[in-house]
Amino acid sequence: MKVIWSDRALRSLAAIHAHISADSEANAHRVIDRILKRGDQLSTFPFSGRIVPHPRRKNVRELIEQPYRIVYRVGSDNVEVVDVLHSARRTQWN
Repeated sequence: MKVIWSDRALRSLAAIHAHISADSEANAHRVIDRILKRGDQLSTFPFSGRIVPHPRRKNVRELIEQPYRIVYRVGSDNVEVVDVLHSARRTQWN
């Protein structure tokens, strides 16, 4: 399966990087690298994340890369990373 990062997810990664790099550019790079590597696993294991509680749909899932949630949708031939959120935030997905 192909992993596609939505524009929203890419903007979130840029915001995470900007926030962390205010303190440490090296830490910002490490965090983004961890998130991207975690997302890459979805090409092989698209159902490895848990179903997002709200709404409870089998194709909307999330992986945790502390303290971030990688929210994604599983399609027939690809996985779309919808967003990357701090785990303290609650968001509903359509």
